[in-house]
Amino acid sequence: MERRHADILRDKFGEELAGKRVVNLRIPDKFQFLAPLLVELLRERLQGHLTQPF
Repeated sequence: MERRHADILRDKFGEELAGKRVVNLRIPDKFQFLAPLLVELLRERLQGHLTQPF
């Protein structure tokens, strides 16, 4: 996610995001839907942010 995307989220959902952290997984927007490498990156980078394993 680029900084402008985070700004858009805050503009649209400011109240809902108040006091919450927006996490940038730093995954480029170049993958096809459910591409194996994308799924692997998501699993790897989300692991520390989710409360239950997937």
